[in-house]
Amino acid sequence: MSKLNRAGLRAMAAAALGLCLGMAHAQTPAATEDQALDSLIREAMLYAYPYQEFMKMRHEALEVKDSPTATTLNHFRHSRHLATPKDRWANGPIRDTFYSTAWLDLEKSPLVLSLPETHGRYYVIAMIGADLNTFSYVGRRIGGTKARKVALVGPRWSGKIPQVDQIVRAPTRDVYLNLRVLVTGEDDLKTAHAVQDGFRMEPVLRTDPDSPQLKPQAQDWSRFVDVSNEALARNPPTGTEHALLQRFASVGICGKACSWDKLPEAVQQRWLSLAPEIEKNELKNRLNADRKTADPRRRNGWTPYRLPDGFGNNYAMRAQSAAMSGGILGLEAAEATYFAASVDGNGQALGEGRAYRLHLPQGRLPADAFWSVSLYEFVTGGQYMVDNPINRYSIGDRTKGMKFNADGSLDIWLQPTDPGPEKRANWLPTPEKNLFYLMARAYQPWPEVLDPSWILEPVQRINAQ
Repeated sequence: MSKLNRAGLRAMAAAALGLCLGMAHAQTPAATEDQALDSLIREAMLYAYPYQEFMKMRHEALEVKDSPTATTLNHFRHSRHLATPKDRWANGPIRDTFYSTAWLDLEKSPLVLSLPETHGRYYVIAMIGADLNTFSYVGRRIGGTKARKVALVGPRWSGKIPQVDQIVRAPTRDVYLNLRVLVTGEDDLKTAHAVQDGFRMEPVLRTDPDSPQLKPQAQDWSRFVDVSNEALARNPPTGTEHALLQRFASVGICGKACSWDKLPEAVQQRWLSLAPEIEKNELKNRLNADRKTADPRRRNGWTPYRLPDGFGNNYAMRAQSAAMSGGILGLEAAEATYFAASVDGNGQALGEGRAYRLHLPQGRLPADAFWSVSLYEFVTGGQYMVDNPINRYSIGDRTKGMKFNADGSLDIWLQPTDPGPEKRANWLPTPEKNLFYLMARAYQPWPEVLDPSWILEPVQRINAQ
């Protein structure tokens, strides 16, 4: 603990312990004081992690010209093709919709978002703040598909707001928009592109934005602290979170008044020691840990993903979601509910050339907008679609020619080889050797799907014919 008087460190740790645990002791053992300091750094890091991730994605999109997400401020960037096995831009990429993205700065001017008439076609725009909470939605479920205008207004704007159909007050100046537009198939690309192009935005005033000065840097924990503070200075939290930042100030997270250079060397060293372990064990490895350990939510081999409408004060969950890209851009359960299965009904891993049947008693997933069951294989570097001779990567409400049973139910056949003419229409090809998982998606799910007791039937292993 060079350059920091142990007595001073003990006093700071004791204060942190008193704030964290609501206890104060005249004499606190050094080990307990160090534990309190470590606990506070962990809590501050998990709180700040989504802000840092937000700024990292923003930087890659707006400042890195050859980035796959490259765009310009206050403009949509549209994806134009349906995902295939060649796509590596995300784990488990969706094939049901086109994505469009936009990064906004609402500090100096509101922005008017023009929504086109989509004639019933499903779309949704999730509006995400710098804390990675989704603060509002517009789309088919909320507002319908008629043409309308929405004003997005920053938290500190006090000037005039143009006359529009709806006003949305953002909680942060920096905002990310994620637009999804339904695509019915390869023959729908031209029409779907035209729908995408109908979404436009225009700032009310022409201004020069104040861009962030710091470049996020992976594994650089001094930069992590400073980028987080710049993000918090640009997007100060409100309400009860002010008290959190007062607590975190002693470990360098509070916004404009905090920086890495202002921290005592001993606290810097604890950051450098703890942060890699926290990121590895509590954030980055969470998905792998979930794959190896039976999720307590799992039933019939399926794990439901009913994302909450915001994370509230569960900052650890928010950080985990940011690290895994799970709920970071996810939709609340009423908009979309997902179910993932990497095992069959007996708890055995799916894949390695085995054959299966998935039975849907209702002949579908209960959803108003659309539904699909997609398949992804586990390969080095991620989970992606499976290359196959019929170029089929999912089955859903837009799959043509499916054969239903006499009672209206539907059987989906999962195997690497052609199941024959009687089953081919309902065949979802699997990898020959690798393990795989299924993702069932229900957009605008029926109320029964939102009930925690609802689950799909188990994937049943069969003998290939």
